[in-house]
Amino acid sequence: MRASLVFLRSHPDLWRLFWSNVLWTLGSGLYFFVWPNYVRDLGGGPQEIGYLAALMYGVMALSLLPGGWLADRWERKRLMVANWGVASVAPLVFALARHWAGLIPGVLLYAQFFGWPAMEAYVAQLVPKDSLGRAFALTNSGYSLGAAFSPLLGALLLPHIGMRGLFLLAFGAFAGSTAVMGLLRPQHPAPQPDSDPTVSVSPTLWRWVVVFVSVLGITAAVRPFLPVFLEDRFGIDRAWLLASSSLISLGGFALAWLLGHLSAKSSVSALVFGILAVAVGVALIFVPGGLVFGLFLFGAEAAVYSLFRAFIGAVVSQGRVFGATQFPATSAQALAPLAAGWFYSASPDLFLGLCVGLLALLALVSAGLGKRG
Repeated sequence: MRASLVFLRSHPDLWRLFWSNVLWTLGSGLYFFVWPNYVRDLGGGPQEIGYLAALMYGVMALSLLPGGWLADRWERKRLMVANWGVASVAPLVFALARHWAGLIPGVLLYAQFFGWPAMEAYVAQLVPKDSLGRAFALTNSGYSLGAAFSPLLGALLLPHIGMRGLFLLAFGAFAGSTAVMGLLRPQHPAPQPDSDPTVSVSPTLWRWVVVFVSVLGITAAVRPFLPVFLEDRFGIDRAWLLASSSLISLGGFALAWLLGHLSAKSSVSALVFGILAVAVGVALIFVPGGLVFGLFLFGAEAAVYSLFRAFIGAVVSQGRVFGATQFPATSAQALAPLAAGWFYSASPDLFLGLCVGLLALLALVSAGLGKRG
């Protein structure tokens, strides 16, 4: 832990980016875990939850490709600040909605990810290649740290100010996150050739992208229905649901630092352990007394995402490559909730059990890819 902290502090822009991430999820964590339940409050059901989640990830995917192009041509800090500023307005729209369809404009704003390839390229250009696994995992662990505390605050405030009050507080935290992002040093894209044949034909890179797409699709299918499952199966009320989401974020923070450290020795081993942790986490939700540890382990999904992105950064730091490899993953995240809504309506137990099996299989595939080099 101390070595990881020293690493972050030794790169001031990573340190600022870490705290910007903390502030963002201090806002989103106030409400995001029970956002599907809020959709039900406004007249939606499992299919509507799936539609809105699919819309969010679909817009993310569409914004990534031009974002990757812009990240290789524009000053990256300005692009990131513009994106964060646009997305920060979303909670205000959520607070004003009176029907589930009224959430759509907010989803469209929140899902703008045109600055995301710039952020990943920013990190990849900032640190040496052999430090990328740690850099991505530790920087993104700020998301988990912020979300570890804000659901508890949200749970305390919810009975007094309601969901709409939480949205207003979230807007303030988002604005603060954007302001901290503005403290980063400017970064112009490093000169790159127009085409990079090594990247375009690399079979190793694209095999990992296929695994990346599959893992993110499955976790995107599970996440919107976890709070619904816990409410329906165990009768957990809204405030306790918010508090329980802190366990996911706490697990994400702790496991990101652990797996980030492990990745310095073996990036493949860290990735395999991360995927298996997510699978075991979902499985433990069914076990009596396993809910707390299960939610903690499910938080490893955040570290898995970071480790996958480090694979990309180890090959190239162009924003267009980050955008192009993220596009199919985000597209899978858009389609997965649509199928998940149907499967969940048919059989919640079968749906979650299938996801556990697929994640375990993908962990084995990742281990095999690592042996092949």
